[in-house]
Amino acid sequence: MKVLAFSNLYPRAARRTLGTFNRDTFLALARYCDVRVVSPVPAWSLLRSPGDIVVPRYETQTGIEALFPAFASIPGVSCLHARGMVASLLPVMERLRERFPWDAIVAAWVYPDAVAAAQFAERWRTPLVTVGLGTDLNVVPEYFGVRSQIRRCLSRSARVVAVSHALADRAVELGAPRSRVVVQHNAVDGLAFTPRDKDPVRRRLELPAGRKIVGYVGNHRKIKGTDVLIEAMAHLVHGLGRADVLLVLAGDGELTAQLRARAEALGVSGHVRFVGVRPHDEIPLWMSAFDVLCLPSRREGCPNVVLEALASGRPVVASRTGGVPEILDGRTGILVPPEDPSALASGVAAALDRAWDPDSLRASVEYLSWDAVGRRYVAMLSEVLTEEGGAPSVSPSRRPMRARRVFVSSDSSSP
Repeated sequence: MKVLAFSNLYPRAARRTLGTFNRDTFLALARYCDVRVVSPVPAWSLLRSPGDIVVPRYETQTGIEALFPAFASIPGVSCLHARGMVASLLPVMERLRERFPWDAIVAAWVYPDAVAAAQFAERWRTPLVTVGLGTDLNVVPEYFGVRSQIRRCLSRSARVVAVSHALADRAVELGAPRSRVVVQHNAVDGLAFTPRDKDPVRRRLELPAGRKIVGYVGNHRKIKGTDVLIEAMAHLVHGLGRADVLLVLAGDGELTAQLRARAEALGVSGHVRFVGVRPHDEIPLWMSAFDVLCLPSRREGCPNVVLEALASGRPVVASRTGGVPEILDGRTGILVPPEDPSALASGVAAALDRAWDPDSLRASVEYLSWDAVGRRYVAMLSEVLTEEGGAPSVSPSRRPMRARRVFVSSDSSSP
């Protein structure tokens, strides 16, 4: 079976931490199928990434051959992004089709990726599996002129994979037939994310040993609620008298400068440390250094950081939104209302004062291998191809790569 994986969220040399969840999913699939990746890059963004100026370019650093073609788009004019992607990539896709006649397309990000991929699937009469990850279903459909394109794509997709039940309901609301929607929670590498003694890790990361550390890992964007987190620190330090708390933010984004300024204005800059974007293989250390992970998102799909924290034996304080309540409960963390700094501060304080058992937190996330995730995707694709008129069998000569062991939620069971 030949599968074309299509997503703008995929690691490349210039951005190695981008879309690592897609990388892991595609690698799991590649254990049983012949997979190629097409990861479109907005042409305007290349000015900010000099290493990507020569496009299209091939890379194999993730273990899968990936193509990164540029596509024309106008920042802020979202309704034209899919059209620009199709027009720009059509010659590239025609050449790729000649040397890699894919049986199916898996598009991981609804707009513009899956909407554009739907046209390529129709052109070459191959089925499309659309994967919704969060913002692409929760927020993007509200952009001018986009909802109707998404509705058409979802209604025509052979399957729609949602990373939470909440997103599955949203996909149906947007036009996906309920019978074609599959829930597949994200997975986490249980060998990398594992309980560790925090003291040596903190020494390595140059973090103070004697303070309570609240961690955040992710983009600094409004939808992620990092502005709410800074406000919560003021409540925590000044209102609740928790001068022992240090907030460590790993990541970067459009709000970073604003967050720094707000922390200064609130008088908590000495309690907030920005450590920037960290290499993906370093994140397990940061998780181990935290006392609590905080995820103050306004909207979410199935956040990997929650699973990574639990696998690392760390409790989580998070907004009650999206798929978060599906993977977090009172035994493993504290859920608070989104956009409520006071409630978030109280939740963090309660989590810091509570004794948590790292082994119980780790055990709360069901044990499974990436191999099983790959097999579930293969079973789904085989089913789709059979419905379309006959599926190529998985090559018996293809030797599966050695599986990594992971934790996933209970809905991500083997096929």
